[in-house]
Amino acid sequence: MIMMGLKFTGQAPFPHVYLHSLVRTSEGAKMSKSKGTGIDPLTINAKYGTDAIRFTLASIAAPGTDVVLSEDRMQSGRAFANKIWNAMRFVFFNLEKAEGTGLTLQELASPKARAGAPYAMDGKLALEDAWIFSRLAGVTLQINEALENYRFHEAANIIYHFFWGEICDWYIEWIKPRLTDATAARATIAWKNLFAVLEAALRLLHPFMPFLTEELWHKLPQPADARSIALDTFPEVQPSWTNPAAEAEMALLQSVIGAARNLRAESKVDAKEKLEADFFSTDNSIFQVVRENCDAIQRLAGLAVLRLATSRFDATGGAIRTTAQFDLRVIRNSHDNSPSETSIGADAERARLGKEIDRLSKDVESKRARLADAQFRSRAPAAVVAGVEATLAERRTELEKVSVRLSEIGRH
Repeated sequence: MIMMGLKFTGQAPFPHVYLHSLVRTSEGAKMSKSKGTGIDPLTINAKYGTDAIRFTLASIAAPGTDVVLSEDRMQSGRAFANKIWNAMRFVFFNLEKAEGTGLTLQELASPKARAGAPYAMDGKLALEDAWIFSRLAGVTLQINEALENYRFHEAANIIYHFFWGEICDWYIEWIKPRLTDATAARATIAWKNLFAVLEAALRLLHPFMPFLTEELWHKLPQPADARSIALDTFPEVQPSWTNPAAEAEMALLQSVIGAARNLRAESKVDAKEKLEADFFSTDNSIFQVVRENCDAIQRLAGLAVLRLATSRFDATGGAIRTTAQFDLRVIRNSHDNSPSETSIGADAERARLGKEIDRLSKDVESKRARLADAQFRSRAPAAVVAGVEATLAERRTELEKVSVRLSEIGRH
């Protein structure tokens, strides 16, 4: 083809060629029609969906490695497609309720409204909005770079984690109360920011799931001459959205919520049971961020109350998660006077802390040995060495605090 193009047109028919790896079965055999190890694409497309198969193939097509296509991976692609569809269905379902208050889809999601995002209330951008737009800027940069360098698997996995993990699991859950806020201005801002993020995410996702994104994109208001999402501009990086401070604060809040959820799971407390929690940190800035977001933490962590302790609490009466930044104690509802119900078992907590000490000790030793390696220090970039040193310091702090907790429990 290239030679014919050069002979008859004087130029190559295409400037770049991408060669993918072999596609293998889950057992490792090369997929071959003659060997009978191939699969009928029409059959799997009908079973899992064309977009799901396309996304799955892209997400596992790392250069230099064979593509192992299995049922589990195709099911994962279908689950992601369902997640996207259900997220948009949830948004439109709740918008119908909001339309009863006078809000309209055209007002909230028009191209002009999306172009003006992010929107602030009284001149201040909400933390969750600052965070999601900062993440959108970072994700857009990463995906553009990955696509330009033919790292399709990186781009696919980046948009997967952004849409499922950050938009669905965190952002939408975080702003739910704002979408139905009695103050019309607050609700309007929340809806406009949400639609701007979702529409940009659909365009980022389009190369991997063209049919699903095309359908959902047309459900949003578009210009009169708009024909297809494929003809719209691909999202460009917005440096002004980058906000490291908002990302750091949200990461802190996510770790607090995650700690409470993990303690509930480890203590085998029913998911419907509301727990109480105590929070303490010696860092005033951390303390202030948690104070300002208490309501969201309580709602997303399933807590009846979150008390901000002004001094370090003892290790009794509940399960404690200790990090380098904060201490969190979770207890059962103190209104019930039964000892077995007001505390989470001390024996179970000792066992958990013992495992935590073992994990932290191994991590500390691993990083200490790495830093003691003269070859690593001489060859690794300074930023990498500094990162390992910072992580080691954090793990040592955590190990010290967890050890103190365990000794306190042992004295009771």
